[in-house]
Amino acid sequence: MSEIMQRLVQTVRMERSAFVWMYLNDRATGDAVVLVLITRFLILLGTGFQPLGFVTSTSGMNIFLQSMLSAFVFWLAYSGITFGASKYLFQGGGSYVVVLRTVGFAFPTMLLILVSRELSRSPFVVLLVGAIWLLAIVSRGLVYEANLDSSKAVFAAVLGLVGWYIVAQIFGWGLI
Repeated sequence: MSEIMQRLVQTVRMERSAFVWMYLNDRATGDAVVLVLITRFLILLGTGFQPLGFVTSTSGMNIFLQSMLSAFVFWLAYSGITFGASKYLFQGGGSYVVVLRTVGFAFPTMLLILVSRELSRSPFVVLLVGAIWLLAIVSRGLVYEANLDSSKAVFAAVLGLVGWYIVAQIFGWGLI
């Protein structure tokens, strides 16, 4: 677990070595899943979810499982849409699995949602503030992985989020 935390800190600081490690290490995909699910659980706790409540009630268990599944689907879909934009729209290189790892390691920055919801009551503003750092990290990862210039990488990361928003609205899902 200490290596995951070390790589997470490197990712949050956008150090090149973290992105190289994600490219070379197959285990990084499993680590990314763990980070996504732990982050979502912490967001649940920060928004008032009672951890013992989900064990004792069916509705609590449903909320918990839906929330975990939502975060997992967001991770897969956002990574795919972002990869597709970088590869097919901007003619970048790279692979989906490395973008998946990058998004997974960037996901803990979404904990900023907990801070931003104290500053604003607008769900859009809260999500935007929470997503800015995620977008920055994913963009930086695309610069390295997809060999895109910074502006195209930022645009691909933003297109991934817009694409996820559209998919979530079509299917009536929550945003994260």
